Amino acid sequence: MAIIGVSERPGNLGGAILKNLIDWSYQGRIYCVNPRGGEAMGFPLYTSVKELPQAVDLAVAIIPAPAIPKVMRECGERGITRMAIPAGGFEELGGEGERLNREIKEIAARCGIRFVGPNCFTVINAHTGLCLPFVPVPNQLPRGGVSIITQSGGIGLDFLIRLYSENIGFSKFVSVGNKADLDEVDYLEYLGSDPQTEVICMYLEDIGRGKEFMKAVGEIAKPMLVYKANVAPLARESALSHTAALINNDEVLDAALRQAGAIRVRRLSELAGYAKVFSLPPLRGNRIALISPTGGILVLASDRCAYHGFEFPPLPQALKEEIRENLRAGVININNPVDLGDVHDNDFRLYIVDRLLAQDFIDGVILILISRMSTDPQVVSTGGLGPKQRNILPDLEQLVYKHNKPLIFSLLVNDQARFHARRSVKLPIFADAEEAVDAAAVLREQSRIMERKGGVN
Repeated sequence: MAIIGVSERPGNLGGAILKNLIDWSYQGRIYCVNPRGGEAMGFPLYTSVKELPQAVDLAVAIIPAPAIPKVMRECGERGITRMAIPAGGFEELGGEGERLNREIKEIAARCGIRFVGPNCFTVINAHTGLCLPFVPVPNQLPRGGVSIITQSGGIGLDFLIRLYSENIGFSKFVSVGNKADLDEVDYLEYLGSDPQTEVICMYLEDIGRGKEFMKAVGEIAKPMLVYKANVAPLARESALSHTAALINNDEVLDAALRQAGAIRVRRLSELAGYAKVFSLPPLRGNRIALISPTGGILVLASDRCAYHGFEFPPLPQALKEEIRENLRAGVININNPVDLGDVHDNDFRLYIVDRLLAQDFIDGVILILISRMSTDPQVVSTGGLGPKQRNILPDLEQLVYKHNKPLIFSLLVNDQARFHARRSVKLPIFADAEEAVDAAAVLREQSRIMERKGGVN
């Protein structure tokens, strides 16, 4: 690949891209271009695209908008057919920017060039080290199976940080910007067939090719989460000046996404947590067992379950007696929902979850835990007393594999302790009871979508 616009000047954006590629151990060759020549970070600077030793697979033009047409022509003449254009100053500004936008589209069509942008952070492939944003991207972000399509580069990078806090790895990242050429439909079709992408998350301010977009969604048998912004009059005005976004009918979009098989979220914070819930086995029905350490939280979570249409099957008398016989201490209401009362024995908690997941009349379990405070924030405690005070999250994770049913739980504790808890297991861990119930509803919806599409969840 070639980066056009690199210099050693402090704050140079081309240099920032080069630094990202180095930090992410990009696996391909890198060439750098600057009309003045010289050297940057040990890389020679070629004075033009024509001087490059070979026709590269990708050219990144991090130069002012008025200079883009000339460089694009040179790329076409050199046989370069893929470009990333981070620069702003095009359609989003109107006037001369709109003229430039038309010009680069005409040049691209004539030269057979496909490009991402302009006015964006472009792309990241976490598995190859192709990291092209012109701002620093920490290379400790985990690699995984979540891919992101975002119309806002800043929100996209914020989402990467949210994934990191949830201990979720990402695969591909694309900031689409003005979408003068490639758009969300192109990227969606690519990610739908990408073996390294397991979940697709989208932040969109507009959808330009609505029918093609819904067709692509309908043909993909992977979980897809969509956050659609630009739905209020004030937001529409901001979006038009941000990325020249078009206005869509929100109600029509809602219905179309549901029919096509994508899940719409209403808060950006939901994207990261919900992305991980799909790693659980499918939730095939409405029959839930709810377990809480306190009555108040039980009532709150029960209300949320009722909102989503979940049911609490009563426990058979034989199962109640079996649980009562194994109850060694504490006061517990042996019913569904289950109020653990003052039970602090972690082994008994595991026993309860194990027995409930084993029941044919239970589709999944929602478990709420309150962690005891520890002086060491890296010590994950899930509430036991004395010698039984330990992190039982790995044991709970094994129960998911044992029964092949979802166990969705929240850990009520400070953020730092939850951060370390999330690194001890692959299970999604939610911050409060309502969030866990909402995630269960999303998993149930995705399970129905997969069944309808004939996919495997």
